[in-house]
Amino acid sequence: MGSFDTVLVAALLAAALVRVARLGDGRRVDTVWTTRESDAAHVVMNLSMAAMHGPLWGPTTRSWVLAVMAAGVLATGLGVLRPPAGPGRRAALAHHLLAFAATGLVVLLRNGHGHGHGLPGGTPVAVVVVALAVWFTFDLVVTVVVAVVGPPARVLPTGVGAPAGRDLAALRVAAVPHGVMDAAMVVMLLAAL
Repeated sequence: MGSFDTVLVAALLAAALVRVARLGDGRRVDTVWTTRESDAAHVVMNLSMAAMHGPLWGPTTRSWVLAVMAAGVLATGLGVLRPPAGPGRRAALAHHLLAFAATGLVVLLRNGHGHGHGLPGGTPVAVVVVALAVWFTFDLVVTVVVAVVGPPARVLPTGVGAPAGRDLAALRVAAVPHGVMDAAMVVMLLAAL
């Protein structure tokens, strides 16, 4: 395990711990910006990606991570079909559905193939991988901007004000695991090429 992988695993584990602490916080307030579904998805995604970059990665771990990603796709897909109440939750669920699917794709691409030694399926798969990397890079930039300056008023759902006070603090805390997930996803996708 190289130093880059060590840093990535440490960041992913720390991000997962932030989410676990938030899930167990009895004082937490669910807002449009921070939901239990997103918190749970970030815990699963960050731990799974840590396993993928950790020293225990092998056939058994790969099978477990692939099973978790398949369960995540199923559970999140059902959530998209019947989302919890509140503006923006369907979009958040759809983004996490894409994250579970992309991670599953990376697991399949890494199964028996070295990094950069030709993707099965050739160009069409490479186009999908690059498109996913572009999407997660865009989402990372948006996440950082929203965490720093808050969301622009023009993108707020009707009847929802900009986060302030405790909501803004919760948004900033929530942005850390989400941003780490996005960054790790981009690294994994580009490494699969």
